[in-house]
Amino acid sequence: MTNAHQSPAAVRLLPPGPRWWPGLAAGGAAALLALGAVPTTAHADEYTGTDPVCRSVLHPEAAAAISAAVADVRAERDTDFGFGVSAFDGDLTCGHQADQGYDAASVGKVIVLGTLLWHAQEEGRALTEREDELATAMITVSDNDATIELRNELGRARMQDFLDAAGMPNTVLHPENYTGLMKINAAEELRLLGLVTEENDVLCAESRAYARELMGDVTDEQRWGVPAGAPEGAETINKNGWLPYDGTDIWRVNSIGAVDGTSAGPYRMAILTDGNAGMAYGVETIELLSAAVHEALHADEPTALRSPLPGSPELPLTSDGSDRA
Repeated sequence: MTNAHQSPAAVRLLPPGPRWWPGLAAGGAAALLALGAVPTTAHADEYTGTDPVCRSVLHPEAAAAISAAVADVRAERDTDFGFGVSAFDGDLTCGHQADQGYDAASVGKVIVLGTLLWHAQEEGRALTEREDELATAMITVSDNDATIELRNELGRARMQDFLDAAGMPNTVLHPENYTGLMKINAAEELRLLGLVTEENDVLCAESRAYARELMGDVTDEQRWGVPAGAPEGAETINKNGWLPYDGTDIWRVNSIGAVDGTSAGPYRMAILTDGNAGMAYGVETIELLSAAVHEALHADEPTALRSPLPGSPELPLTSDGSDRA
């Protein structure tokens, strides 16, 4: 993907591409909420398949493998996490604490982007050159100054209007509208990803294509998380967040993203974490989960998978600063 732009007024709103992730936007999130959370007393060595994290009629082996991997992470890692997956046209859905609220960190910037695109649609116009410049910096390099300018221009009311239109009632904006401190949840992040990747009444084809391009062009050092462990050649889009509590080494680390171009078809994933002893610990937890999902969905081709650890790009170990953005 490219960062080239048109100017001055009619910036790149891309032509519709292939229709990704058909039929998953609403159903996947609803199914996650129905699944609920694995009991907190469960341990990996006690996993029996009751109250599974994942369910699937057509792919029960993949569902069982992901459920077991989540139980392993819960037993072995000191991390609080919300987890959601939707795959196989919504046949496979996974949810662990999928409706629990977590601080968004820079993942919240996708909501700012969605608001910008939806608002421009409502006004019947393309993005301005300046909006395009800011949106590109906000998503591809997680620039906070660009986020603040867009956030202030849009305002909290418009952001809430977008959440209402998007059907995300449990996503809660911060009282002072700090992007990184809004409360998000895995189920509604999957819905947001669906609005970016499949046909819907909220974001038009050009807006979806634009958002996918930005999320597919995230800088290499921010490509950890959900893409880790995906098959070689997979088309991946993602946005991550990494935010410590002030004066501590306890981090909130999040990753959302979607995959296409594999034998499993399109699928999407949201992993939100809190209470991590350092950023790297949170990234490792996320990548253990993401790799387990990719492997379960591609069980017939394990040699095609790239190992996520320790081969992750060098991490930006300073705060993403989104608690002020």
